[in-house]
Amino acid sequence: MSEILSDHPVTDLVPDGRYGRPDGEPGVIARVVENLALVTVAARKGVTASVVQAAQDAFGFPLTDAPKVSFNPDLAFIGTAPGRWLAATHRAPDALISRLNTAFGDRAALTDQSDANLVLDVYGPRVGEALTKLVPVDIHPSVFAPGDAAATTVALIPLLFWQLNDSPAYRFAVPRSFAPAFLRALTASAAEFGFEITGTGRG
Repeated sequence: MSEILSDHPVTDLVPDGRYGRPDGEPGVIARVVENLALVTVAARKGVTASVVQAAQDAFGFPLTDAPKVSFNPDLAFIGTAPGRWLAATHRAPDALISRLNTAFGDRAALTDQSDANLVLDVYGPRVGEALTKLVPVDIHPSVFAPGDAAATTVALIPLLFWQLNDSPAYRFAVPRSFAPAFLRALTASAAEFGFEITGTGRG
């Protein structure tokens, strides 16, 4: 970490601001995503195919039982493990759970994760170079594309991330208890390119 954040408590989020290279446009930008409801959907034993079809009937698209993103304009499901997804929407958590209960009934177990994660969009012209130093996943465009996802570890931190578009931009869902450590690792990785973070306030 060198001098970056050396006087900042390790238990606090990295404060809003610019880090590392001070000149020019930032090469990497991170923005906290607010008001995003997150609910895990776990298909009960033997009914994954039924849950996939239920999503088609209720939302207009089938779930992909793989590390992929399935979505319509206001709802996304990110595959995290066989028969498991993270549902995400900019609606209230209670409203999301109600929609999912209506769609899946007793075929899936639902758990509200909205307050359990810090969600962060990371993008910019040098984002690929910064993340290559950080994530143990090959994110080269030839193998990782918009709609691809990975449940992995970064600096020993378990997290989920997925590619939003071909800019490229990525969305990270990080357990809140690990968020300060993740943000420090991201800052150290991106600082040489000029790193700007917003949405964390004073940390």
